[in-house]
Amino acid sequence: MRKFSPSNLISQPKILLYCFVAGSLIWFFNELNNPSNATMNYPINFNYELSEELIEVTPPPKTVEISINGTGWNLLRNLLKLNIVDVEYNINRPLQTKFILSSSLVPYISETLENVNLNYVVTDSILINIEKKSIKQIEVLVDTSKFFFTSGHERVSDFILSNDKLSVEGPQSILNSLPDQYYINSKAVSDLNSDFNENISVDIVGDLISVSPEIINLNFKVVEYIKEEVRLNVNFNENDYNLDTSVVVTYKFRRDEELTNSDSIFIILRREDNILVPTVNDTDLIQILDIYPNSFILD
Repeated sequence: MRKFSPSNLISQPKILLYCFVAGSLIWFFNELNNPSNATMNYPINFNYELSEELIEVTPPPKTVEISINGTGWNLLRNLLKLNIVDVEYNINRPLQTKFILSSSLVPYISETLENVNLNYVVTDSILINIEKKSIKQIEVLVDTSKFFFTSGHERVSDFILSNDKLSVEGPQSILNSLPDQYYINSKAVSDLNSDFNENISVDIVGDLISVSPEIINLNFKVVEYIKEEVRLNVNFNENDYNLDTSVVVTYKFRRDEELTNSDSIFIILRREDNILVPTVNDTDLIQILDIYPNSFILD
């Protein structure tokens, strides 16, 4: 009787695996000896003089896709980029050159390839855009609608900016698209009851532009006003006209300023045909808001 050995079940799969691996290697190396086609991204350098006065808006690519043919070994070496030489292509007039035809790259690529042949260049025409750097001056403005004051408080000074111009440097095509005026991006401020002083970041951003300055200081003065009203008697006697009444004057003045006798207000009646118009004398510290009634008809 034949005895069963557990090692037989283990050894047979191993033999099959070894045979499969050996067969695969033989097929693989055989295929590497046969000619074939392949596509790859081949490194290319587009050379031109890029001085500090020029800027790349659309830089040329670092690789181009090509179709090559050759034996498997040489194709594999190229696909793995082992000891391959970059293509060198010179652009003589970078400012005038906007695209490069793929057909013009063929002789340069063919000359660089070793042990394989170029079928064709897969990449379509290559776009390139190089411009001169320019500088644009942009006026800085303040959006007054962003500031809300506590009741009775007002801004009493001009907006004072550390810089009223922005200097933006970059490609002319991008600068032309920027507006001539820039409103600094101040967040809305509510219940403002004191002087304002804040550094605000300029939010004109872009990979190809630089802005100076990047921060602008904005400040202005805020004061509290006191609002009051007074009733003043008015009299007018002329020929058959007799007027004896009163008007209510509404006015305001700054809390931080002290009123004196010279700031007293009184009514002056100005006649316009058969109408009397009450006006208030000029004062330095008092602002007249309203006069009621604002006219009298002489009957």
